[in-house]
Amino acid sequence: MTLVIIGVTACSDRSEDGKPEVLSASQVCDGTLDKAAATALKRLGSTNRFTELQGTKPSGTPYKFSLELAAKTVHEMRTEKNACVIYKADGKNDFPLLDINFQARKGHPDFAKQAKAGDSGEMFFPLGLFASAQGENGTSLYFACPTEGPDGKTPYVRAEMYSGRGQVNPDGKGRMTVLNAVSRALAKELGCADQAKLPAKVPDALAATG
Repeated sequence: MTLVIIGVTACSDRSEDGKPEVLSASQVCDGTLDKAAATALKRLGSTNRFTELQGTKPSGTPYKFSLELAAKTVHEMRTEKNACVIYKADGKNDFPLLDINFQARKGHPDFAKQAKAGDSGEMFFPLGLFASAQGENGTSLYFACPTEGPDGKTPYVRAEMYSGRGQVNPDGKGRMTVLNAVSRALAKELGCADQAKLPAKVPDALAATG
């Protein structure tokens, strides 16, 4: 599975006084991380001090993540979607620690085919309809969630999380724990929590099928 890491520099993330708000792990992504996910994020980043994108896009929509805005933009193109982009607060790197976004989809990967063709470092989890952590950088989760937008009705939502190489500790389950927590909150916001089948606790990865 090919991943495209989208770098977002932090130069436009500053508040007017040049000092972005420092957040704890439990405060990022509109407070959607539960205790397990917050612990996983602290472990992934080796810190409990984070910042998020601030300011507004050229279109006037805010960069800062909110569940309400993420739900409203789930059918939008990448540039207009509301993503949760997390940085370490140490200011030593302009690339995000994690970049989480959601997209309404008409289909989802076939687990059996993907597991058979998966890379040796890919981990698959029994979550939603399809969930995998690829190497050290990519994490994806598809879940049932009917929505309607300009492109018509779609039955699924894809959650994706990227990180720059070397930005996070190599912990596939930890990354999935973070992504699952934000996805659970979005599913509730969209009114599809029961259909999404995203448990509060992320189970262990499935054994490799070879």
